Amino acid sequence: MIKVYVSACLLGQNVKYDGSNNYLLQIEELKKYAKLIPFCPEVAGKLPTPRTPSEIKGPMVISSDNKDRTMNFFLGATLAEELIVNENIKYVLSKEKSPSCGVKKIYDGTFSHTLIDGEGITTRLLREHQVKIFSEEEIELLLEELKAQVKA
Repeated sequence: MIKVYVSACLLGQNVKYDGSNNYLLQIEELKKYAKLIPFCPEVAGKLPTPRTPSEIKGPMVISSDNKDRTMNFFLGATLAEELIVNENIKYVLSKEKSPSCGVKKIYDGTFSHTLIDGEGITTRLLREHQVKIFSEEEIELLLEELKAQVKA
């Protein structure tokens, strides 16, 4: 069966910075075509839930209370990388706008809710492994790809 790395919050796990989740109803359809492997790089990087929100600012990841969380984010990204390599995962479904998992958009580091083009720390690292990365906004594209793989 095809394996898909999924941001744990999209599967309904309460790992978001505010202790909630971003469950997607389409996850149930995804389960028909793939084994879903949940992972939250921020929790894996030893950040608590709940936690103060963080944003990427230059080469660093800073929390809204001005603490440097860069090492936590890089630790989580490294552990995510190990997971996709060890499990031979070729597909990733990530949470858009996240400083870890953002695929096309992230917040600009000013905590003003301003989005910019960019990727999260984990997404950047996983791209080096030729995995196909989709945001939750692209879940229909991922479903089409998985259905085609199953038929092949």
